[in-house]
Amino acid sequence: MGFLISFEEKAVKAKGLNKLARPDPEKIKRYLFPDEYQNLALLADVPRMGYPENPIFFYPGCGADILMPLKYMEILFPRSRNITFIFNDTDNNLGLIKTILDEIGISFKQKNNLLQFYWDGLLVDLKFIQGNVFQTLQQIPAFDIYFERAFRIMKDDHPGYENQIYQKLKPQGILISDSGFQHLPLEKISVSPELSAYKEMIIGIKK
Repeated sequence: MGFLISFEEKAVKAKGLNKLARPDPEKIKRYLFPDEYQNLALLADVPRMGYPENPIFFYPGCGADILMPLKYMEILFPRSRNITFIFNDTDNNLGLIKTILDEIGISFKQKNNLLQFYWDGLLVDLKFIQGNVFQTLQQIPAFDIYFERAFRIMKDDHPGYENQIYQKLKPQGILISDSGFQHLPLEKISVSPELSAYKEMIIGIKK
């Protein structure tokens, strides 16, 4: 029998920052497919990378996926203390993201399309931008970390997209994707292909 994850937006009140709040691991599992959750353990084998303070993290086609970026940050960059997430999608999924955070025990502050919250000591400033990334990419500031999941079908009709992403990625920036980008001059980091549904996982550093 297949595993179904249902997302239902709820009216969630912003309860403010709580630096001591910790996400509930069992509730996190409800929002991730079992193989995805299990495969996160493979990230422990990824060599540690340097990273900038207060990085900007860009995630196009994010949907309501707030947990995987947070888990990647938690595992790959455990000493990070501040980060700015720029999430982008054609649909406004901010309400679903708020619902998930509330369900797993993370409180937040909100001002319009901006959220601020703590995740195991990591202070996250999240800006949600609704729109088509292929039209709005030039308006996105340069970023330190690029994150992509299940986006291949969207970018197939835009052959110049990956090169544009490379240009927006800052020097020494880190690219994390489950497909593509193999042709770009990145320092490839050893990572299990099992982290990608396409078996094309790539983590690379822009030199």
